[in-house]
Order: sequence, then C-alpha cells, then structure tokens
Amino acid sequence: MRIAVLTDIHALSATLASALSAARVEGFDAMLILGDLLTYGVHPAETLDLVQDAVDRDGAILLSGNHDLLYTADADAVAYAASLPDWLRESIDWTAQRVPAGMMDRFAWQRSWAQGPLFAAHANPYPFGDWRYIRSAADAQAASPALAERGYRFGLFGHSHRMRRYDCDTETIFTLASLGQPRDDRDRTPQWAMVTLDQQHVTIGSRPVSFNTEDHMKAIHATSMTASTRERLCRFFA
Repeated sequence: MRIAVLTDIHALSATLASALSAARVEGFDAMLILGDLLTYGVHPAETLDLVQDAVDRDGAILLSGNHDLLYTADADAVAYAASLPDWLRESIDWTAQRVPAGMMDRFAWQRSWAQGPLFAAHANPYPFGDWRYIRSAADAQAASPALAERGYRFGLFGHSHRMRRYDCDTETIFTLASLGQPRDDRDRTPQWAMVTLDQQHVTIGSRPVSFNTEDHMKAIHATSMTASTRERLCRFFA
C-alpha cells in the first residue's frame, strides 16, 4: 500500500499545490493530510480550496492538528489560543479573518488513522489534545509505550516539522517534514512523503518540493501584521 502523506501545510498554498500534483503523477493508494492547514502562512483561502479539492478528487483523509482546532468550533480552542505567544496569536487572528465562515467545520476531520501495524496522528500516539512534540530519541522512547498500548508497531506523525526515524525497543516512530514551515536545520526544503506499507514493514520516502522563499517572505511582509510578527514568521525561511 502506497500512502501519500502531507503535513503541516500552514497556509503555504504553493508547496501544497506542487505536492498534490507530484503525488498524483507518482500515484498512491491513499492520501493522508496530517493536519495544521493554517497559521504562519499567508494564503489560507487558497490552501483550503486545495485541501477541499484533494478531499473531493483524491479522497484525502484529514487528521486534525492543534492549529486546525483554532479555526473550528472546538470548545478548548479559546483557552489553547490564549496560552500562545503574542506574535503567534496575531498570525492566528489575521488568518481567522480570511477563512470563510464555517469552512473548517465542514471538513470530515479524524483524530487518527490506522492500517495494519501503522498508526498515524498529527502529533504523537498520546490521547488527542496532548500536543507533546517528538523531537528526539528520548521523546520517541517515552512515547513508544503509548503506541504499543494502542496495538501498533509503527507510528507516523507530523507536528515536529522534521523528518526523523526513531527505532525504540519494539516500535518505530517516524516524524515527517513540513510542507509549510521547515524547521529542520539539516534541510529547510519543504517536503511531503510517500509511505509504503508492505505487510509488517514500513518505509518512508522523502519528496522535496521546490520553493521560492524570497517570494514567500515578500508576501508575509506585504500583510497588515505588525513588523515584529512579520519578522518572526520569516525567520523560519531565512
């Protein structure tokens, strides 16, 4: 089974469009979008249109991330947003003003997805709403019992914006790179992944996406957000 997996798009519609086109050319049996469609980037409406097209055309399965909750009717979203730093809340507020009313609630969100020995969610194998990152071998080792308790050997997650493989005692945890906000100092290229599930084996193939960072930073600076927030958002691409 070949699974095209896209995650952490963060309102960067250009890389999403490229990834969807490449995935369609390569071919897949299922498409997963592991959440965090919005925030940080400056093309929210275009991003949501592309996601809706992926749902309609490709049967894309949407898994909810922490940033997705901020634009839905989730009861805990207000408290979660209040816990975030000022610059991030400004990006959220700016984005919310540009999201068509009720559009995020119209998607058929899922909290997780599984196939055979593989479990996928936005952030980790912990209960939904626990947004702890998996950014190190120690984080993965701590999370692996939660994966085992669910009955799976392999975990597939976004959230960290870094492509890594962690081989734990009996489980293997994969984290994927971001399409919309690279945070990996090893490789700042936006990426999606092709996951191959073959009986009891999982392999991950990185699929880089070409991207003009200068144009994106110009688009950020052209917004009405404050200079300090614009500069903070551009740091991920500088």
